[in-house]
Amino acid sequence: MLLIFILEIAIIGLLCYCSKGKYSDFAGTEHNKNYISRVVMSVALYIADKFILGRFSAYERKLNTKLTELYGGRDIKHTLKLHIAHKIIHMVIALLSVTFLGILMDRPDGSYAAFALIVLVIVFYASDKELDEMIKKRNFSIRYDFPDFLNKLVLLVNAGMTVQRAWEKIVMDRKSSTPLYEELRTTCIEIKNGKPEMEAYEDFARRCRVKEITKFITAIIQNLRKGNSDLIPLLKLQSNECWQLRKNMAKRMGEEASTKLVLPLMIMFVGILIIVILPAVMQLRYL
Repeated sequence: MLLIFILEIAIIGLLCYCSKGKYSDFAGTEHNKNYISRVVMSVALYIADKFILGRFSAYERKLNTKLTELYGGRDIKHTLKLHIAHKIIHMVIALLSVTFLGILMDRPDGSYAAFALIVLVIVFYASDKELDEMIKKRNFSIRYDFPDFLNKLVLLVNAGMTVQRAWEKIVMDRKSSTPLYEELRTTCIEIKNGKPEMEAYEDFARRCRVKEITKFITAIIQNLRKGNSDLIPLLKLQSNECWQLRKNMAKRMGEEASTKLVLPLMIMFVGILIIVILPAVMQLRYL
């Protein structure tokens, strides 16, 4: 096992030499201020370029879909490469840790190799599972914020503002940043920079990937194309539906919170039982 550990260190050293100076700018974009972080990220990016990217097209397409949903399709090639690099770093750390543990336990047999392989597979897929959780949280946040935005938009449009002006005012008045308002702000910037309004709205719906927003954008685009006078009633109806959805989400959050409280309550109950019963048990011992 010691020989394997030395070999792993030597391979990492060789990769450090091969990647030296090739990815310093790319690695620096991930806020790696210290030298060690930049070197580690450069090695991971080198491994990703030489041995992974372009060789597993089906897996990369799957990752691209998830990353597009999470980051809205902005600079997705850069994001994919960084995601793979982080995955490689985690796997290398896991491999070195397992090998070092094998040296301490003096277990060079095949069972330990199988254990190492299982650990690597778990680490490999753990980051993808984390992506799924991030997408779930992002979609939840967008659905939770959307009824409030839609209600404000209906009030402003009903007061005489255009959709674009009302949209911009809501975004400017919002101080905190959430996934929904980041996308709303991006849409405002795109329109100001000369992007056609309908195209900007379509891109907004494509980035959010939430059916309520898709339905909302469809009504907005139909109004822009045909001048539909029923826009406000449609938006009011959808606003009521979204508020009902938000109430259901709040109820679900409450149910999940109450479920999470079961274990702490059980621990407290056991503690109370021990406090109550222990003195009586101690007294019985001295009788």
